[in-house]
Amino acid sequence: MSRTGPAGRERRAGLFVVVPADDLVGDFRRRHHAASVARHLPPHVTIWFPFQPVSAVDDALRAELERHFSRLARFPAELSAVGSFARHVWLAPEPRGRFVELMQTTRERFQSGPFGDEARREPVPHLTVGEARRGEDVDQLAALAREELEPLLPFGFVVAAVSLLEEGADGLWHELSRFELA
Repeated sequence: MSRTGPAGRERRAGLFVVVPADDLVGDFRRRHHAASVARHLPPHVTIWFPFQPVSAVDDALRAELERHFSRLARFPAELSAVGSFARHVWLAPEPRGRFVELMQTTRERFQSGPFGDEARREPVPHLTVGEARRGEDVDQLAALAREELEPLLPFGFVVAAVSLLEEGADGLWHELSRFELA
């Protein structure tokens, strides 16, 4: 199995809450976030990326992740509104505090990775649905997302597990493990 992925970099793994929202956001993502869809990344809220290189994921790390997540409670959630960053448009998951807690407790437990100052800032939970292309106005993309997606919100789901996804040598993403919450 190759240790390198696209562009010759070491393959990466990340921790994600996979959200069963393809019926809600799938068409929008295919049109405005096609690269992620083409790489088989499901709709998700990132808990930690990049978490580890794929080469560092072994049975001991999986067991630690299993213990960590099995101590955290599952919770009802919903996608509630459209938001944006400099180039990305996303849906806000609620309750925000529970997602932040999930992110922060995981980072505190597994204090590795190239985060620097990012680890000290409170994360912004989000489910990315679009990326402004070069020359495209992110505000216009956000307005389009509000027009198309906000009428369908809120969208409810249960956060019952965290998935460890790996980047394959071909650039496609696959689930390595799924860790159930209590």
